[in-house]
Amino acid sequence: MKIRYWLLPLIFLLTVTAVVHAEVDAQVVRTLQLKASPVDLVIPDRGRYIYVLTSDAKLQIYKNNGQLRDTVAVDPGVDRIQAGPAEDRLYLISSADNKIQELNLAFIHKIPVDGSPTKGSLNAAVAVVVFTDFQ
Repeated sequence: MKIRYWLLPLIFLLTVTAVVHAEVDAQVVRTLQLKASPVDLVIPDRGRYIYVLTSDAKLQIYKNNGQLRDTVAVDPGVDRIQAGPAEDRLYLISSADNKIQELNLAFIHKIPVDGSPTKGSLNAAVAVVVFTDFQ
């Protein structure tokens, strides 16, 4: 008799939980329009850039808002890309050639100086020095 009272709530709970269904609401946030079919894609940890390797041996670099920043030609044998320890470092992997290339990307930022006071030649070289280790 005690087993029946104990068994009924258990059976009820099992049937109720088996009927529950979850819904997933999915919507496309952004579409990257490529000029060739994608082979591989990588997004580094900080997520500022999206790197896409395409079938025409090009590495397309997109900003995180979907805007194409630049395109870099790579060896035709490259079939995978892997993010490095820093956002400006990528590894190009060629399975057929048994090689991995380390690619260092230097992002050049244009600083608008129109209307700013200047002295000297407009085409003078500028060096920016960054001190990051203060030990």
